[in-house]
Amino acid sequence: MSRAELSYDHCKGRRTAARFGWSLLLLMLLGWLQPGRATVVEFNSGGGTNASNGLHFYVEDSTHLQVKGLDGSGQLNRSNKVPPQLQLKNGVFLRTNGRVYGPGYQGMGGGGATPNFSPDAGMFGTHTISAVSPGNPSANGVQQVATNNLGVTGGPQISIVWKYTTPQDYLTAQVSITIPSGYPVSAGNPVRYYHVIDPLLNNLGACGVKYTDGNGKLVIGTYTLASGSGCPSGTALPANADRYAAFREVSGKSFSSYCAAGANAFFSNGGVNCSIEQSAALSNTIVGTAQDTGIGVAFDFSASGTYSFSYDFVLGMMVAPDHLEIRHDGSATLCPENLTVLACRTSGVPCNASDIINTGTITGKLTASPLTPAVSFNPATFSVGAGGGSATVLMQGSGGATYTLGAANISGMPPVNGVKCWNTATNSASCSMVVSNTACAGNFECMETGKSYNNLVGTPAARNPLYTKLAGTDFKFDVLALQSSGAVATAYNGNVTVELFDDSATPAPACSAYSAPVASQSLSFLTTDKGRKTLASAVNLPRAYRKLRCRVKDSTLNPVVVGCSSDDFTVRPVAITSLTSTTATADSSGASATNTPLIKAGAAFALAAGTGTAGYDDKPKINSALLQWSSLPAGGSMGSISGAFTTAAGASGSGAIGSAFTYSEVGYFRFLPQGVYDDSFTTYSGDAVNGDCLSDPTNGASNSPDADGKYGCRFGNTASSAYFGRFIPDHFSVLTPATFDGYCTAGGFIYMDQTFNLRASIEARNASNGKTLNYSAGFARGAVTPQMENNNSGVPLDISRLNWSGSWGNGVYTFSANQFKRLAVADGPYDALAFGLGVTDEGGQVVLADRDMDASNTACTADMPGTPGNCPAKQIAGSKLRYGRVKLGMAHGSELLALPLPLRLEYWSGGGWQINTLDSCTNFAAGNFSLAFPAGTAAKPNNLAACVTMLSVAGSAPAQKLQLSAPGRNNNGWTDVTLNLDEAAGNQCAALGGAGPAALGAGLPWLQFNWSGSGAKNPAARATFGVYKNANEFIYLRELH
Repeated sequence: MSRAELSYDHCKGRRTAARFGWSLLLLMLLGWLQPGRATVVEFNSGGGTNASNGLHFYVEDSTHLQVKGLDGSGQLNRSNKVPPQLQLKNGVFLRTNGRVYGPGYQGMGGGGATPNFSPDAGMFGTHTISAVSPGNPSANGVQQVATNNLGVTGGPQISIVWKYTTPQDYLTAQVSITIPSGYPVSAGNPVRYYHVIDPLLNNLGACGVKYTDGNGKLVIGTYTLASGSGCPSGTALPANADRYAAFREVSGKSFSSYCAAGANAFFSNGGVNCSIEQSAALSNTIVGTAQDTGIGVAFDFSASGTYSFSYDFVLGMMVAPDHLEIRHDGSATLCPENLTVLACRTSGVPCNASDIINTGTITGKLTASPLTPAVSFNPATFSVGAGGGSATVLMQGSGGATYTLGAANISGMPPVNGVKCWNTATNSASCSMVVSNTACAGNFECMETGKSYNNLVGTPAARNPLYTKLAGTDFKFDVLALQSSGAVATAYNGNVTVELFDDSATPAPACSAYSAPVASQSLSFLTTDKGRKTLASAVNLPRAYRKLRCRVKDSTLNPVVVGCSSDDFTVRPVAITSLTSTTATADSSGASATNTPLIKAGAAFALAAGTGTAGYDDKPKINSALLQWSSLPAGGSMGSISGAFTTAAGASGSGAIGSAFTYSEVGYFRFLPQGVYDDSFTTYSGDAVNGDCLSDPTNGASNSPDADGKYGCRFGNTASSAYFGRFIPDHFSVLTPATFDGYCTAGGFIYMDQTFNLRASIEARNASNGKTLNYSAGFARGAVTPQMENNNSGVPLDISRLNWSGSWGNGVYTFSANQFKRLAVADGPYDALAFGLGVTDEGGQVVLADRDMDASNTACTADMPGTPGNCPAKQIAGSKLRYGRVKLGMAHGSELLALPLPLRLEYWSGGGWQINTLDSCTNFAAGNFSLAFPAGTAAKPNNLAACVTMLSVAGSAPAQKLQLSAPGRNNNGWTDVTLNLDEAAGNQCAALGGAGPAALGAGLPWLQFNWSGSGAKNPAARATFGVYKNANEFIYLRELH
């Protein structure tokens, strides 16, 4: 073909079919001669030849496109070329890291206006395309698909799924682009996807256009005019547009930038800044003067990841329709009636599907004659052509009449032969529509009888309630026929079916899609009912339902009118009728302190609750404030229950079981009315929240309707249950430290028979270590046993020597001891004495915690976490325990000198008497000593007069000193000194001369001793003055016991 021919083709954009056929033959020959060239697929290979068989697309694996349409000619520059020829100025390009990948093209060469172009990075590293599926030829309504894969080596990968459905005027590109992790990409260095096409619409004179379509999607395109010149609009397709090409957003991502500008501007920098080679985004230029206009769009990505989006390439050829067609069924009530409007290329009615125009835009409004009674159309304006080809308009009359349908205010491309109509009921060409004066029920509502109706169309926040109902109890409600405006259809008469459906499924089905009603009845409306009527017969549902919805259907209307209640409601059980246990069954009367089985406080036990009403499938709850035990001991307290029921079996309404309930106290409990309850079953329908049942404390469980017709939201047991038990403590614990005082704490010892104060408490506790107050009276059966040992010898001390007592009360055993009795024969010492307590109950099932002592076992295993041990007792205190006495020694000396009197605090050491050096507590006063001055005999007279000598005490224990004052010359004789350890006896000498006052008791009887074999006595000694032996004046010593 000569250069002149090429130039002509470029300028005219027209070719003969014969010339195109030769080009195609040449292409096929080249393909045979050069195997391994680019792969090309075709969509709708038999189309593109007339107005009704769609477009014929060629797609190369490089993304070069060509499309034939309407008259069999190529619509893209260059029109006489198809892939894989290189003269096609279009394709998908990718800019990444400052370089551009994509297909180049070969210009006309020589002095032609179009230069050669090759992206600086060359073609994609990989580029493949799959075969079209399904294959050609394509029938109307069939979508064909081919997948085009493009890749940059080590970089982004692109997948384009091309989709075309015959006879649409657009090809869809469904794109997925993957930018590898770590690939250099950012907002300042984006990966940019371009698609650029140079359409060849008409003689290099095309305008740019940008607008938003009816789906809210941006359209960037170019168009030519069938008549006139210039560019009348850049924001909409003019009514006289002839052909147009455009990119249209579909989903996933909007255009980042775009241009509709001179075709060469996309392949060279500068000018209007629409070049794919520039680093900046496209300039969003829309040219307003006719020129060789190309179109391009870009999508920017600033981070690694996988992105999906889709867009259309639209190629439209505006064709004037033969007529507008209105399709209807010829008759209507006062309800809205569907009409279909379309534009048809051919003159026949009904219009063939292949002749329905689906390009361009034709708008107008429907009319009906006569004008009265008034008729309304919704929407008021229709639009047909692009986007599907037909429109649905609702017609609604206000009174009975016969109308003639028509159209007015038609814009875009008016039909050649005006309006035609097709009656789908009679299959005849007719524009006559008969509207009968039958009141319209466009919807229905169900609500409580006697409640005022609220129009939810105008006030959607208002309510038309349906209240909670009881299973097995009759109920009714009102049904209302509504107009489409929401107003009550007061003239409605007809027969409806009223049904109740379980509405607990999520998501809820459409109103018309409910199936398997749980109740159904017919209801006939008369005109006198004024559109509102109460159910003819009561509904009584034996089952419970969380959430029911009412549906009303009038099957006599065409189409059938179905309406569902705006409110759901609950049908609840009347009561929880069964409360049982398989484990806590000792005594249903709650009286026995010995019956079994036994359950430790805090241990798991089982409870079961049921309603006996099928359909109940919720979880009952427990109100611990409604527990009772009629035998609760004084000072006791009801415990609390922990645990939860499982969901009841809907088939029976029973079987809500909990096997891990725990009770915190001892004894028994029972549930008072409403102790086990359910307050959540009515929440599923919203009844509780919406106030469609009673929730106040007084009426919240009422099974009798109040004046407003409402029942309680909750339900529970209506009578007291049997008692559950018997519960016993989990363990015993000694409260530490014990109180241990009243003895010589400084020396850390106790004398046998000395009084002291040892107090300890044992608590009966539950598994959470809380005190069980009800472990008292006959239910407190724990046996407490004290133990004593010395130095872990394995030999227990006789507990009968310990003076102790104790008793249980409200979960506490109070132990006290105040004396360790000494024997007639001295024993000890016990310098590593340990006191302990042991306690057991219920045959050893309840034991003491933290046991660490066994008086009979030198190596018992202590009770520690994780180790039960075998020690039977818990040590509570320790001390030294000694058998003690006070000893006075004999003394004699000169009557002229003071006389010391020996005093010793002694204890039995096991082998003899030793001074008790630990005793710093036992101190005596002079008044504790009585002095006797017996008369003597004639042979041996006592010359000491009463209180001629007196006793003084110095120092402190254990080294107190006693001394008698010197009686003076000629006062030789003796005095008998007694220490009053117990009660007072005799007289003391508080002053010299004359008998002194009565001596005082020291109150220390445990230091007396069996000095003479006749029982414990006070210590006594004789002090002698003026007794001499021989001439050397040695004092003569004599002991007196």
